[in-house]
Amino acid sequence: MSAADRTPRGAAAAALPWLLPLGAALALALMGTRIWNPDLVGGARVPLGEGPATAQVTVPARMAGIQSAVIVQPRSPEAPLPQARTPERGVAPSHAGPGAPHKAAPAPAPAPSPPGTAAVGTAAAEPDTACPLLLPRLPGISKAQCQSAHLVPSGALSRNGIPLYWRDVPPAGLAPGTVPLRVLVVGAMHGDEPTAASLALRWIGFAETRLLPTRRPVHWRFIPALNPDGMLAKPATRVNARGVDLNRNFPTPNWERDAPIYWEKRTRRDPRRWPGPAALSEPESQFLHTQMAQFEPDLVVSIHAPYGVLDFDGPQPPPSRLGRLRLDQLGIFPGSLGHYGSVHLGLPVVTIELQHELRMPQDDEVRVMWRDLLRWMDEHLAVVDGQASPQK
Repeated sequence: MSAADRTPRGAAAAALPWLLPLGAALALALMGTRIWNPDLVGGARVPLGEGPATAQVTVPARMAGIQSAVIVQPRSPEAPLPQARTPERGVAPSHAGPGAPHKAAPAPAPAPSPPGTAAVGTAAAEPDTACPLLLPRLPGISKAQCQSAHLVPSGALSRNGIPLYWRDVPPAGLAPGTVPLRVLVVGAMHGDEPTAASLALRWIGFAETRLLPTRRPVHWRFIPALNPDGMLAKPATRVNARGVDLNRNFPTPNWERDAPIYWEKRTRRDPRRWPGPAALSEPESQFLHTQMAQFEPDLVVSIHAPYGVLDFDGPQPPPSRLGRLRLDQLGIFPGSLGHYGSVHLGLPVVTIELQHELRMPQDDEVRVMWRDLLRWMDEHLAVVDGQASPQK
């Protein structure tokens, strides 16, 4: 496979980063190379030296557990120099969450497509940055299971500058003219629900091995941990690093009016449910919003915990159960993913509420939930009027 095949597309990943020992970095600085300090994540970048060959931080070294290294990436002569960024300042909106930090989000970058099954060999050859970072917080997931998921950075970053990891599992051996279903699976939108990320990782393995057949081929896209800032916080938090509940930050109709009122009147300004200063104010919700527009899923599966029920929003008849989880439609909320996907986009959104946020279901239950989801997809999404769904 060529180098072009191994390198993700997009301006944010025009070249692969290098890790340099500190001594080598200082030597390059003395020779005139500009090297940027990796200690500052999401804030201003401090040059250690400068010259014609400009370099730029791409991955937080400290987040990857690297203590004596800097990360450099070549810049083309036409590209502008990176500019220092300062945190947002000013008065928060009247509905701002109490004590919510106002740290500037990393600049968004065009996201390439995640690697699929055909690229697993390449993904495995790349350094694994996801598992060293996330595995200590993933209940019921072994190192081998995490590594076999082959998660890679999407190019998008959380508000704290942590990569948002993903994985595609496209169908194999499609016949000409066959259009697969597209299913987007999102876990750990709330950082204190790590079993949601663990279930998504387990299901990556099921999708890759085709554990159960489906009537229509399926193209899966997995984003196991949408809120790594909340997951990696000590203690873990429902909200992201800015204090925003990502599941109240999507642009549902009349968000500007309804979301603040709901937060103030119905939740009594519960800081765990602050919808943020504006719809899509957070890089994590922006990333998922972009994926829904670009990937055009036929189904969105959002995994949460710990209510132990199955929720559904959308035009199709809902599934009655997934494993032990019984249907209990909880209603829609301003800014929620279910509300946005079903009402605004007309998509079915299956919301899984696992019974425990820190303890995974038994292996048999994980498989039964997967089986029930595929059966519901076969019954309600695989065909339209007796024919395969038309290509979008």
